[in-house]
Amino acid sequence: MNNLVALIKLNFLSAINLANKKKSKVGKFLIVFALLFLLGFSTFYAYSFIMVLKESNLKNYEFLISFSILASNFFVIFLFFSSCFNVLYKSKDNDIIFSMPIKKSTIILSKLIGILLLGYLYQFVFIVPFTVLYYVYNGFNIVSFICFLFGFFIEPIVPLCLSCLITCFFSFLTQKIKYKNLFSTLALFVFFGLFMYFYMQINVFDLMENANSTNFIKYLPWINWFYISITQNNLLYLLYNILLAIALSVFIYYFVYLTYFKMCTELNSSTASKSKIYYKNKPLFFALLNKEKKKYFSSPMYVFNTLFSYLLLLGVCIYFAIDKSLINSIGEIIPISSFTLSIIFITICFFMLSTANISAVSISMERQSFSMLKSMPLSFAQIIWIKITFAFLVGLPFILVSIIIFSISYNISFWFCLMIIACCLFFNLTLCMFGIVMNICFPNLTTQNDSVLVKQSLSSFLSVFIPLAFVMITTTIFLNINYSLLHYFLINISIIIALFLILLYFIIFVAKKKLQKLN
Repeated sequence: MNNLVALIKLNFLSAINLANKKKSKVGKFLIVFALLFLLGFSTFYAYSFIMVLKESNLKNYEFLISFSILASNFFVIFLFFSSCFNVLYKSKDNDIIFSMPIKKSTIILSKLIGILLLGYLYQFVFIVPFTVLYYVYNGFNIVSFICFLFGFFIEPIVPLCLSCLITCFFSFLTQKIKYKNLFSTLALFVFFGLFMYFYMQINVFDLMENANSTNFIKYLPWINWFYISITQNNLLYLLYNILLAIALSVFIYYFVYLTYFKMCTELNSSTASKSKIYYKNKPLFFALLNKEKKKYFSSPMYVFNTLFSYLLLLGVCIYFAIDKSLINSIGEIIPISSFTLSIIFITICFFMLSTANISAVSISMERQSFSMLKSMPLSFAQIIWIKITFAFLVGLPFILVSIIIFSISYNISFWFCLMIIACCLFFNLTLCMFGIVMNICFPNLTTQNDSVLVKQSLSSFLSVFIPLAFVMITTTIFLNINYSLLHYFLINISIIIALFLILLYFIIFVAKKKLQKLN
């Protein structure tokens, strides 16, 4: 039992990047800040739905429960699917743990429970604010609260089991495949493409108007039972959820138990490549770009977490180009001009681009090879700008294609289209510069876990949350003060230009000194 508790603590702290005591203070601050930030955002989002329901004279506060369960399940599954592979099979501490006199059952349980604890953190920020507002406006009921309390701890178990099963399946497929990283990356995108398509089918307006609508849960029984148990005070459906969670947990535990060591051995073993290596003379710029490309695509977790936002932007544009019903329904209530649509698109684009942090960990991903990179006949300016250029070029085609699809679909004029392109590309360039500056200020060349670097490092955290905060603050001010759309556009551009100049000064005059000190 002591070994189990110790391993759970170790896995959980490693997953949130607090295993290193020297960084624990900074890590704790980041976690608290992130939780407060997400709680504030979730509360604001829930309250906005309350306002919509009141303005529409609807009393369907059950919508808050259904929407929060859907959102939490989406992000929990996203977390589990992207973490199970690294935590279970590709963990860097497996060699040490396997050599210790610890039972295999204890090792597996500790890893599964460690992942589950992370799921509770994600679920907390989405379900709790919505549920609190639901009880405030719909009235408190002790049976409903008991269902919520037990259901909160039961709900992530089913997504965890499904994620483990899918992870095991893909891990088995990649054992004998030559290009494992490419296959793993494509598999992640295909899975979440299907997952996003399912969520895009949810009719939010139907949910808001009809408390008994089941268009979102008819294929997801654990969500359906959780929803019914809270809104209808039904302990029987809570029992259904508990029994389903127990049955799936037992099945997944024994499935992983029987295949664990074999999968770990085969997935972590390296096979020598029999293909010939060709050397070509290339200009320095293209040689460095090719190096960045290989480094980037060598990590499926790096590719997936940074490319997902670009693909999401493109997917959203394609979806709304095909299905214009939502925009048309809004246009019937509030007149929407081309300029208004352009500003809305720019805001959405800013929001999504803020989460694509390619350059934020590009130096950290070099790890021990950064010392060798410094010893080459390259200036620090070349190292920095090639990483900024690569990050910018990765997002360039997605941004341009998304803007073109949007402009054609909604008859946006040529000049407005140029305005959108200029705004989005300049914002993306500024984000790439900001990411590299954050990585220079807060590098991490020792962590071997890609998931920790990409999702939980300080540079990654700051490069995502600061731009997101900027977009949220400017949008909130606009909605409350109600200044003109032209002013909104000019204020955003002015701030971005100012940030660009500050970042440029840092890269030219300060970055060199900081890079020289890195080992």
